[in-house]
Amino acid sequence: MRKTFYFIAGGALASLSIPAIAQDVSADAASDESVTAEADLGLSAEQQASYDSWPDELQGQFDAWPAEVQTYYWSLTPERRELFWRVSDTNKLTLSGLPSEQQAQAWMQIEAQAATQVAPSAGEPMAEPDPATDMDSDAADPM
Repeated sequence: MRKTFYFIAGGALASLSIPAIAQDVSADAASDESVTAEADLGLSAEQQASYDSWPDELQGQFDAWPAEVQTYYWSLTPERRELFWRVSDTNKLTLSGLPSEQQAQAWMQIEAQAATQVAPSAGEPMAEPDPATDMDSDAADPM
């Protein structure tokens, strides 16, 4: 009886310590990922030149984005980067965290919305945004 008790007690203690160990490993892995993400934010010469050419307002917006959004921005094509500025910050964060398949679907919607918006001629002022088609509005949220 005594051996059975020790066996059960040992198993119970082991089962309690495994989640505690797993939490420690997860915390270490998360901190390693954040350090890696911070290290990856070093801009290439081309990216730095592009960043330096932006107005201070755009640089401030870019700097306010989380690291994963900044990294995602640089992974986009130049055409999509331009459209990315039109997306609300909330949707930028959501878009950057989606799996590749869902990102492709979201970009199809974003590009379709951009294509339906009439671009003004060089001399014409831009029209006021329509809340029903504005990419920053909640009604046009592709997510």
